[in-house]
Amino acid sequence: MFVGGVGNPWLGDLDFGPQFIRRYHDAGWPPHVVMEDASVSAHRVLHQLQEHTPGRVIFVAGFPRGDPAGTIRRYQLEGPMPDPEEVAIRLGEAAGGVIDFDHTLIVARHYGALPPDTIVVEVEAVDETFGTTFSEPVEASFEHVLAIVREEVTRPWEPAAKSCRGTS
Repeated sequence: MFVGGVGNPWLGDLDFGPQFIRRYHDAGWPPHVVMEDASVSAHRVLHQLQEHTPGRVIFVAGFPRGDPAGTIRRYQLEGPMPDPEEVAIRLGEAAGGVIDFDHTLIVARHYGALPPDTIVVEVEAVDETFGTTFSEPVEASFEHVLAIVREEVTRPWEPAAKSCRGTS
């Protein structure tokens, strides 16, 4: 099982995922859980996933989607994939150094690196200013996100690696 913290280092609430991994890396996880900072460009996260071939992936991130600050979303990846042109555009941006959570999800799904049991736990990011602190609502969400991730880690699952690839 792969738990990856995705985000933009040094950009306030957007750094939630990597900081979650740092805070809770040694929090008594079962031996089958790999906790990694996945705050790199999409193609590099793709390589991390290909290296581990996990049966379950849990991504943790702070990302703005228009909800109230600190809102926690838990969802499974579903739906059709974007067309190959959009994937190519996002890969080009990633190769240029752009770190974007949606890029990561799209690229990893397109290349079949995600198992069907892929869960996203996002916190609504509002403060994207340079720095290492979080907005008050995002800081207050850490313990709740930890509880969600622990619940996902203990949920029964099959460790066989299978890909989660949408249809184009």
